[in-house]
Amino acid sequence: MTKKYYLQPVFSILIVGCGLSGLASALALAQAGHRVIVFERSIELQEIGAGIQLSPNATRLLRHWGILEEVLKYADRPEAGTFRSYKGGVLSRSPPVSDLRLVSDTPYVVIHRADLLRALLSGTEKHKIDVKLGSEVKEIDFNKPSLRLSTGESYEADMILGADGERSHCRSSLLGRPDPPYSPGDVVYRISVPTKDINERHLAWDLKTRSSVNFWMGSGGHVVSYLIQHDILNMVLIYAEGTSGKAIYGPQRADLEEFRSKISDWDPVLHALINVEGSICTKWTLFQIHEPAQWRHESGRFLLIGDAAHAILPCLAQGAAQAFEDAGVLGSIFSQSVERDQIPDAFRVFEEVRKPRASDVRHRTLDQKAMFALADGAIQEERDAKLRAGADFELFKWLWEYDATASGRKAWKEFAETHEEEVKSQNGT
Repeated sequence: MTKKYYLQPVFSILIVGCGLSGLASALALAQAGHRVIVFERSIELQEIGAGIQLSPNATRLLRHWGILEEVLKYADRPEAGTFRSYKGGVLSRSPPVSDLRLVSDTPYVVIHRADLLRALLSGTEKHKIDVKLGSEVKEIDFNKPSLRLSTGESYEADMILGADGERSHCRSSLLGRPDPPYSPGDVVYRISVPTKDINERHLAWDLKTRSSVNFWMGSGGHVVSYLIQHDILNMVLIYAEGTSGKAIYGPQRADLEEFRSKISDWDPVLHALINVEGSICTKWTLFQIHEPAQWRHESGRFLLIGDAAHAILPCLAQGAAQAFEDAGVLGSIFSQSVERDQIPDAFRVFEEVRKPRASDVRHRTLDQKAMFALADGAIQEERDAKLRAGADFELFKWLWEYDATASGRKAWKEFAETHEEEVKSQNGT
């Protein structure tokens, strides 16, 4: 008897957007054996921002895609994490960035966004992913599926992923109406502090010499700081400024005194950092999106991912991690036996796995933002007592132990087994 072998189909995949979500999904799907083209409207890749935190649920995926070692060339691995009152007193040794119960197999790291982007791009070269810069997508045909560029060029494929961020053209096209993000009134101030002139007499000497993630919590907002590129302290204030001001899209230069005015009675260490020569302050508006009821088109050949589907505030440091989780689930589903006519099923299973998790993370992020910004009083004292007792450990455990690859693999396997049983039942076998 001749034994028959069935090869998994190789799919052609178009991805709109070459940020963290688009690149991670390209890596995951190319690693699974598929042909991927990524379209980016910018003529060069520039990741907005400075520092980014990557928790174990993100670095676990980087390791799976074979680029964690490249990331670690540029990253700092914090030795400690703290939550502090705005006055400076340590409330808890959290986030638990060095707790071996959570980071024994994959590390918690902090890295400059440009360095992370560089590491992801190194993976595109390895997997021969075609990245087309200066390629603005003007129109998407969800049924074919195909897309048309501003140059008039058209591309057709087995599936299209919309990974073009919170201000997503793809999301508006899917919904059939403009769907811009909205501002709830939160702004970000970021100061990049060069550490070369911080000596042992400086109040921030410990922050320079020991890699750590530190939060200060006060009325209206919170500050976080950590080292990036080994010689810059990334210092970020997220503050509820109200909706009356003009929205700022992307970092723009801001006055250091404006930053200082928001934290006038906060920890002297923060003011000492503001005073370091060469410190540069930028400011921008934080945006949220309304959660789409569905991420996929009814044709089953188009899917929103990353910030285009579920943009969240940075208060749990999960923005990149959630984009990577999308990629991890996609890659694990499409590394298994998926037939061409099962792509709609695969997208539905993906959404069933990812949508509840992403929604939970979004709501817990909003809870964390509110918890960080409490004014002095009874509720703040209750929060501090809970932090001292380690009440947040279960939150980080839930976040960081999640394995997106395993979740996707399990979900598709269960679908395939159920589908096979249904077919046998229909055939009377």
